[in-house]
Amino acid sequence: MPKVSTAPGFLTVSFCLWAVGASMGQVLIQGVTANGKKVPYQSGQAIELKALDNDVVFWLVPASDPATRYEFLLRGFDRHWQSSPYPVARYTNLSGNEYQLLIRHRRKGQLSAIARIPVKVERELTEEAWFWPLVTIYGMLLLGAAVFFFLLYTFRQKLKIQTIRYRIAADLHDEVGATLSSIAISTRMAQKKMGNSRPDVQSLLSSIHADSEETIYTIRDTIWAINPDNDSLEKLFEKIRSFAVQALASQGIALDYDNQLVAGPTLQLSMELRRNVYLMVKEAVTNLAKHSGATKAEIRISRTHEGLRVVVKDNGVGFDVTAYHEGNGLKNFRRRAKESFITLTLDSTPGRGTQLTMLVPAL
Repeated sequence: MPKVSTAPGFLTVSFCLWAVGASMGQVLIQGVTANGKKVPYQSGQAIELKALDNDVVFWLVPASDPATRYEFLLRGFDRHWQSSPYPVARYTNLSGNEYQLLIRHRRKGQLSAIARIPVKVERELTEEAWFWPLVTIYGMLLLGAAVFFFLLYTFRQKLKIQTIRYRIAADLHDEVGATLSSIAISTRMAQKKMGNSRPDVQSLLSSIHADSEETIYTIRDTIWAINPDNDSLEKLFEKIRSFAVQALASQGIALDYDNQLVAGPTLQLSMELRRNVYLMVKEAVTNLAKHSGATKAEIRISRTHEGLRVVVKDNGVGFDVTAYHEGNGLKNFRRRAKESFITLTLDSTPGRGTQLTMLVPAL
């Protein structure tokens, strides 16, 4: 039966030995095995092991005195001498390096023999000094390539979306807009030809003409929002100012327009968000012009930590915001604000004017 003895980082086993030996002073080595296979060894030469030789056993010729103890130290691996009654030294998981195996015979506490055997273990790829820097560089190249192709893909998708937006804007302008304009013109001509002979038909034609005109303006606003040429905030602010000046001047209302973002940092708003902001301001200005009875109006645009603040204010008659109001104005305000995550605040008191504040998040 073989005998086994273990110690920290060291395991010795006694098996039947074969008669291949080499003399190192008075210590005889019978053989070396790695992973259960015999390793070529010649006296006076280093023992060369492969990187995958994870289980190495050094076999010694037993001393003539059974009381002899064997001491081993693999310099570069062991910190302390290992002692065993068996002539076998076993090491596992040796990293690639050059070692020196020291062997001592100790009989009755006295040192009787010593041997030094060089041991060379081949380095694995992961143990080479250049391996991890090369892996890091390779990983960075892969990451850079991934980022490049992602940006390229994103750029191409943006180009496709822009092309689609141009096409939709052109189709709306050339086909839908032209058709609606034709309906409005034809309705007006029909009204002139009929004169006052059919008041009921005149009323119907007037309704059709008004609806077509309103739809034309809505289509124009949609075309403006879809067209990629109008993606900048400068275009948004200029369109708000232009519409407000035109709508309020016709009612004799003085406008104080203050855009504090002209020279400030640029914000990024999505197409849908820009459209909703414009339509909400347009609705507010239209209601102001029609129903407020104001003589002065203000539009303030400024930057906040969250994004953008837009304020529309007048000195008109005001109204009770808690009372029920017919029409879709306030409903449209709240619906668009909810769609675009806009914080909407409406302050109005009868006789003291109205103020609409929009906090627009930057996306």
